[in-house]
Amino acid sequence: MSLSITLRPYTSTDFEFLWSTIDSRIAWLTSKGLEGQWGAEPWDSEIKEQLRSRLVEDVRRGGFNWIAEVDGELAGFFQTDDKSGEELYLRLLVVHTNFGGRGVGDFMLGFAKRFAGESKVDWVRMDCWKGVPGEGKDGLVRYYEGKGFTRVRDFVVPAERLKRATEYAGHLLEWKVVEV
Repeated sequence: MSLSITLRPYTSTDFEFLWSTIDSRIAWLTSKGLEGQWGAEPWDSEIKEQLRSRLVEDVRRGGFNWIAEVDGELAGFFQTDDKSGEELYLRLLVVHTNFGGRGVGDFMLGFAKRFAGESKVDWVRMDCWKGVPGEGKDGLVRYYEGKGFTRVRDFVVPAERLKRATEYAGHLLEWKVVEV
């Protein structure tokens, strides 16, 4: 049975879904020993309000927020910055655990790539958590590499800036836009 996956613009009424999606992913990541991506505990109300405000501000500055639905049920979210200049920056892409492994992330990523091509930008770029490669816990990086992204450089966000116990080590990834 094939799924009917559609995208529509995010609205403020979708925020609680987005929040529950992030919570579901934090719990899933923690169960896999991958606390380094978003921490081991659900995010607090301060982070919740910062995210809510950031979504509004990013749209005001020309960014785009999208909701994925599967057969009419909310399934995922992704956010891009404005498409001016040479790149489309994919800021957040998350699929609710109820829909993991069902192609929702692939669908959203494919849309972002087509959107970038139609927007005449040269690159789709994103930050990606590095994982723990020596322990086989770098599946997110391998997923994006399997979709054609390449590593550009490493970066580290200090724990103090994140207000958590551990730093965030990641890769800047990019995909060269091809004509659509």
